[in-house]
Amino acid sequence: MHARIEQVADGIAIVVPELLTAKVGLQLGGSAEVEWNAGQLVVRTSGPLTLADMLAGITSENLHDEWASGLPAGKELL
Repeated sequence: MHARIEQVADGIAIVVPELLTAKVGLQLGGSAEVEWNAGQLVVRTSGPLTLADMLAGITSENLHDEWASGLPAGKELL
């Protein structure tokens, strides 16, 4: 089955034929995991991340320091 490749704002998109999207469970606005494995581009459907999933990805290497946002600029309360 052939797919079309199109330019999008931050890269390219592979347009998957509708017949195939229904079979594999891809949905518009959904999410998928993409990886390069043994010379092949592999796409797997994935559900939405939970807060626990996102927190599990925090490590001492990717945790940023505190940062100052500056003085209040409007009606926010500090």
